[in-house]
Amino acid sequence: MNAPSVARHRIRWKATVALAGALVGPASVVWAGNPSQEIAAVVKRIQDAAQRRSFVGTYVVSHGGHMTSSRITHVCDGRDQIERIEALDGQMRQVYRHNDTVHVLWPGTRTALIEQRELVGRFPAPLQPGDGARLEQYELQAGSDERIAGHDAQVVLFKPRDTWRYPRRLWLERRTGLLLRSDLLNERGDVLESASFSELQINARLSAQPLLQEMNRLDGYKVSKPVYRPTSLDSEGWTMHPPVAGFETLQVVRRPMAPWIARTAAAGASEAAGPADNATVLQAVYSDGLTHVSVFIEPFVATLHKREMPATVGSTSALSHRQGDWWITAVGAVPVAALQQFIGGLERRKP
Repeated sequence: MNAPSVARHRIRWKATVALAGALVGPASVVWAGNPSQEIAAVVKRIQDAAQRRSFVGTYVVSHGGHMTSSRITHVCDGRDQIERIEALDGQMRQVYRHNDTVHVLWPGTRTALIEQRELVGRFPAPLQPGDGARLEQYELQAGSDERIAGHDAQVVLFKPRDTWRYPRRLWLERRTGLLLRSDLLNERGDVLESASFSELQINARLSAQPLLQEMNRLDGYKVSKPVYRPTSLDSEGWTMHPPVAGFETLQVVRRPMAPWIARTAAAGASEAAGPADNATVLQAVYSDGLTHVSVFIEPFVATLHKREMPATVGSTSALSHRQGDWWITAVGAVPVAALQQFIGGLERRKP
């Protein structure tokens, strides 16, 4: 699995986890009068919401004529977040999350992946004091009430002020504020990707202990524990000109390549790349407060890196480009033109 496909897999998984677990405090949006403050208030409430309620339901994601469904159990005990996501289609897969610890289990092959993940990648992006300015790239519009999965919902639309990002329409459960559905739209208003509960029980009486026991029942599994090393573009010899308006750097890490990619890279990478880079890929994550773009940098390998044309799955696009001895890939739920801006702004610093 190469960087674009790894990223698309992770983005789809993160979208399922994040959208399913997001709650909003009040039963309706309160307009503060200041547009950026209005959006920041809604975003902050979504971020805080998963600490308030437990729920269980079936979550369906559809894009491009394809549909996948998952069973989600989310438990809150006031301090900890524990959830299980069971894929109901295709290969059997179970994802468990206890706060920032994530276990991905494939029972059919008896393999497991354990990672420590921060909230980078969740919807919406983590906000810091003063980050409301990033959200000025959107305006917030209130829609009419509708019903989703048997619940009354208020509809809100995050409408971008430029062409570098997609509109996002959300359905918030009227009584509790639970996020019931999220649609990403193109510039014509067509739905690129929709993620929604088809049935849902809110305030379910759930216990965290059984999920924790399942999560840690790994006897007989081959367990992988990749290590992510925090770093910076500057220390890695790269510079990024100001990226797409409103996007800021959330995180830069060195992450392991898939084993077969590492072996191929080790056999075919140029000497300029350096041996230390052969088994890892550099990832920089950017956010405008609602959506994310990841930029991957790895040594160019002729037998591995062949296609520079963009690829799109639902709302998520990937674009790759060779820059000298390096292969750069940008991935995100944004228009391809925005990815071109990210790739075009990245430069290798001269020694």
